[in-house]
Amino acid sequence: MLFGGVCDDDKEIHEGLSQFFSEFERNNDCKFHLTYFSSGEELLEHYLCKNFEKFHFLFLDIEMAGINGLETAKQIRSLTNNDVTIIFLSSYPDYVMESFDVLTFQYLLKPLTYDVFESKMMRLCAHLSSTAKQVMFLKDQRGQNIVPISEIIAISKLKHSLVQNKLQVITTDQEFLITGTISSYSVKLGIPFLLVYRSVIVNMDYIRGFTANSVVTSNQLDFPISRTQIKQIKDTYAKYMAGKFII
Repeated sequence: MLFGGVCDDDKEIHEGLSQFFSEFERNNDCKFHLTYFSSGEELLEHYLCKNFEKFHFLFLDIEMAGINGLETAKQIRSLTNNDVTIIFLSSYPDYVMESFDVLTFQYLLKPLTYDVFESKMMRLCAHLSSTAKQVMFLKDQRGQNIVPISEIIAISKLKHSLVQNKLQVITTDQEFLITGTISSYSVKLGIPFLLVYRSVIVNMDYIRGFTANSVVTSNQLDFPISRTQIKQIKDTYAKYMAGKFII
């Protein structure tokens, strides 16, 4: 499932793209969850919400009343979670060069035909598929969340006796409460994630030090460490860090 946003002040564009996406789903092994916006302000309001839904891609109109598409894209790129793939829509080719400043993936001219849409979506799906391992889908009470794996600091099992198979995922800017087991995520994630305790996985990129019985991360959190395996854990961390700096 790919999550996408469509931002255009023309409702006919919304309807046309909705039909294109439906036809593309029927003909290809790709499913979409789409959210539609009618202005740049509305899209930015979505991004500024505390628990906003992250998108894989955005179809963004350039000529809109209020904040235009280019300015909207610039503001999105200035945010912490700014790696969304942007596809611009425009009736004019004049903004092509300026669109490069916000790392646009495609610049499509209106009116958009299905043949052009299909060819560009095939390329987009291939691009997102090649980077799929770089993100993780985490489902919590807020819904489905797309989280870059590189932003995950640690995953720990909740200790509350009434909670079964509940994990706390700590990232650089927020936390998630999900269902799962430490063992399954330890296998799924692999390097650079390290099982430091039976109930804790830590991303070695965020380790900043060790104490006698804990590991300290960049956000100043302490996680317990297995005393019987502390030497092996430190050796693994040292080898990983040394390998990062080999040229």
